[in-house]
Amino acid sequence: MSGLVKLAAAAAIGATVAGGATALATQGGGSHEPANIGQVKLDVKAYYGDTVDAAGHHHESDTSRWARDTQRQADQAQQYLARRLQQGVRNPAIVLDVDDTSEVTYGWEADNDFGFDPVKQQQAIDNGTFPAIKPTLHLANWAAQHGVKVYFLTGRSQHQGPASLKNLANEGYPAPAEAYFKPEGTAPAYLDCGLTCTTVQYKSETRAHIESTGADIVLNLGDQYSDLEGGHAEKGVKLPNPMYYLP
Repeated sequence: MSGLVKLAAAAAIGATVAGGATALATQGGGSHEPANIGQVKLDVKAYYGDTVDAAGHHHESDTSRWARDTQRQADQAQQYLARRLQQGVRNPAIVLDVDDTSEVTYGWEADNDFGFDPVKQQQAIDNGTFPAIKPTLHLANWAAQHGVKVYFLTGRSQHQGPASLKNLANEGYPAPAEAYFKPEGTAPAYLDCGLTCTTVQYKSETRAHIESTGADIVLNLGDQYSDLEGGHAEKGVKLPNPMYYLP
């Protein structure tokens, strides 16, 4: 995603999701000036409880509003999963997105002024830069310990798979039943849209494939609505992410 699209998306949703003080300025004739990008960035940083270390790198805070909102969503998801297990769901599974669902990219995003550079992203993945989101990590391990299959389904490219899985394992995530990455070169047969899938198509058709193996997807966690749309899961869980928007 380009930095321009990400900033435009942040400007559009920053005040609502981050809950900051940004407001639309009213000009003469009833027209509206968009939210100021500089102010939106400050709102997003406040939402994550931004801190800066001695080396000048940004970090989210475990006591931030983002952390509390994420914890609340994960707690409710675990409660729902526990009820379904008590009710005897036969082949329970959960599906987890990676970026800003299983791992948080905030520090890297803030270090790059919320722009996107695919070369820098690749370096960050290779270096294991993105830490685990603790509530998601807890949920994934609780699920695995209770006989629930864990699947990762991410928009990261196929060539990023080995480093991504290594990082997730190093952070303490359970070994997944399977992990799905955006195909390159040849698309799997279960993707009717081939290599031209939208995010919604790619993720929903992959969830349909997971269901075809006999799994009952009880929870589907993502930070984008496009992670959740298209069905093939009992319950979608939206984690907060005011930094960018992926249609």
